[in-house]
Amino acid sequence: GLEVSLTSASGLEVSLTPHAGLGVGSEGRSAEAGVTLKIGEGLERLAPSGAERFGERPRWYVYAAGSGRAVGYNFARTRDGDYARSGYTQDKGSFLGDASVGVAYRKGDMQTSIGVVYREIDAGKGLRGMNGLDTDVSEGLLAFQLSIRPSR
Repeated sequence: GLEVSLTSASGLEVSLTPHAGLGVGSEGRSAEAGVTLKIGEGLERLAPSGAERFGERPRWYVYAAGSGRAVGYNFARTRDGDYARSGYTQDKGSFLGDASVGVAYRKGDMQTSIGVVYREIDAGKGLRGMNGLDTDVSEGLLAFQLSIRPSR
């Protein structure tokens, strides 16, 4: 993939990695694009190849990421394709956007991160029926992750 990285004289690194994707499934079509920004030390060694290990030297970085997804979906259809939920329909697509910021730390076989995620959903003007249905939703959440690689 395409990645742009810069390293300062003090060893602080900045990495910018874009991503994009397309999806087709029984629930509709989607397209997604976004970018992840990392700032920290030893970023090039965060995902070593092969059996290379980190040792006990800790590494950390802060990150900010954003992505948007456009979804074409008919909400009236079930997964089986019938119209059992035909009380309302969605003829146009909707948009989902995510933005996150946080900090990650890795030492040896352990990695942890904590961050804040903000999500915005815009179901668009194609949503009809169901008076009072909120088609624009925003939410925030706290995300925590801990992973430990088992020793052999």
